Amino acid sequence: MKQLSLGVAIVVLLATESYAGKPIRNHADWMDTDGNPISCHDGCILRAGDTFYWYGSSYRGNSQGKWGRKAAHLQNGFNVYSSKNLVEWKYEGICLEFPKTGWLAGGTSHRANVLYNETTRKYVMWFFCIGNTQPEYPDAMLAVAGSDTPTGPFEHLGRRKTAEEHGWGQDLGLFRDGDGRGYLIYDDGHRNIRVDLLADDYLSISGKTTIALKADAGRRYEGSAMIKYRGKYLVAGSGVRGWNPTDTSYAVADAPLGPYKEMGRMSENMTWNSQISNFLYIEESDKAMAMCDQWFIGPKGPDGKVSRDRARQLWLPVAFDPETGIARMVLTAQWDPFAEIAP
Repeated sequence: MKQLSLGVAIVVLLATESYAGKPIRNHADWMDTDGNPISCHDGCILRAGDTFYWYGSSYRGNSQGKWGRKAAHLQNGFNVYSSKNLVEWKYEGICLEFPKTGWLAGGTSHRANVLYNETTRKYVMWFFCIGNTQPEYPDAMLAVAGSDTPTGPFEHLGRRKTAEEHGWGQDLGLFRDGDGRGYLIYDDGHRNIRVDLLADDYLSISGKTTIALKADAGRRYEGSAMIKYRGKYLVAGSGVRGWNPTDTSYAVADAPLGPYKEMGRMSENMTWNSQISNFLYIEESDKAMAMCDQWFIGPKGPDGKVSRDRARQLWLPVAFDPETGIARMVLTAQWDPFAEIAP
């Protein structure tokens, strides 16, 4: 394990004590600390000190995942949960409520991602909106919100264009590098996975961009994620099958804006009936974790269908060899994300 400062070591010591005996358990419904099903999908985890904040969409009352204009009245806002150990999650409430009028009210919003900007001392959220026009595409844009605290409330600051020539963007992720620079990772509407450098305040793009996973006749990508792990930058994307499970493809680079080398798949069996939503780096154990949603998994409801908001996640360690660039998700029923030995 690498050397840590005294301050970090104290945090690690306290964290290790609280994490003991509390493994992540996959292939099961997840409940919050009040015993209620967790409703937090296609989002991210942000770490602030010794606390993790999990942001995501709620699909309660929208069991089959309707989207766009036909589902505008079903929007519940973005939820946020907090945890000290990545296992026990406390519901902190709705961190961004959607307005009753205007552009956000007329469609649906998804994939909330949050970064903390140390210069402005603001928490910045980017998310994907399917607007209120008809047809919904290409009115698929990204939007930004800001807050003084990680639990919100976040204030909507408006739509944002990406570096794609039309400004399109969907199914995004965010990444903050060690130098404080922020990056937006997204499906650019042509089914490429693109990486944009954000402006210094994270509220817009800088104009610098690269394509990490390039679409062609046989490959198209959407759900996007990025991480720096063992000195390399990994960008991943799901296939294009809506909320149905897909395999996860990835590319590797020495710098966040590439050039990237496409490496093929990092999962098997349609990512074991899931779809990637994000990555998380765990400093204490030098582990990378892939966050994947398991849509439509589990017993059927009264309507004979499995609810899209069923509280199932598949969070898996990622094995990575920086010499070869080969990365693999490791399927496991339960595991300790804070164990010191990486997979």
